[in-house]
Formats: sequence, structure tokens, C-alpha cells
Amino acid sequence: MSRSNKPMFGGRSHVADWERTQKPRVWRGQVRLLLIVLLSIITYISLPAMLYYTIRLVTDPGQQWDTWAIGSLIAFVSSLVKGIILSTLTKCSLCHGTPLLSRKCRKHTIANKLPFLSYRASAVLHILFTGKFRCMYCSTPFRLGRKQ
Repeated sequence: MSRSNKPMFGGRSHVADWERTQKPRVWRGQVRLLLIVLLSIITYISLPAMLYYTIRLVTDPGQQWDTWAIGSLIAFVSSLVKGIILSTLTKCSLCHGTPLLSRKCRKHTIANKLPFLSYRASAVLHILFTGKFRCMYCSTPFRLGRKQ
């Protein structure tokens, strides 16, 4: 076991070695997963845009900032609501949890978690850049692609 995986007070970690090294499973319903990632990205982009255009609308009302502010508000609200609904319907095949919607349940110690981000944002970025992610509740690794 590597030095970073050892607990601080001696003994072995409660996470088994096979759990860290298991091969990723293929995620069923990949179109829904990619749609959730797309909606999350739209939400992350439209929030600062909405704030910017609203501030511009208040400071300079003579320009055409109202259409941009309303458009970014509609994009933010619709992508947020659709993303939450789809994330609620998406379940892990092993633990039946919602791996892209954070609940108050205990998260697994080896789930994807980037500093200063939530488990959902970390999973979305892992899917976007690597095509893989871990369920935040049972730590089962999943990947995009075909069954081999």
C-alpha cells in the first residue's frame, strides 16, 4: 500500500486494495449522462453571464443588455432545472444512489473529489476530461464507451 493511502494512526485502511484497483464498468444510458454534463456546463457558464449582463443592465440601461440578461437567465434556470431532474432519474447500477446529485448520505473515501469543488462538479469534470468517474456513494468506477 502506498504511503498516501495509509491511515494516520497505524493499521490498515478500511478501503480494500481491490476496491482501488478495480476496472471501470460501462455506464448504461450514456446519452443521459452526457446530457447531464452538457447541462451542467451550460449552468456553470450562464450563471456568471447572467450576473454580468444584469449588472450591465443596471449600470447602463440605454443599451441592449436586457435581451442578453433575459437570455442568460432563461438558459441558467432551464439548464439547472433540467439537469437536476435528469440527475435525480440517473441511478448507479450497483448502489442505486444518484451519483450526479449530492444527497446527505456519507460519501465514499475514494470518490472523485477535487479541492474547492463539490462531488457533482468533480464527477462532471472527470467525465468531461477522462470519460470516467466514480460513484460518490459506493466508489464503483464507471466509464463511457462500449462494452469490451
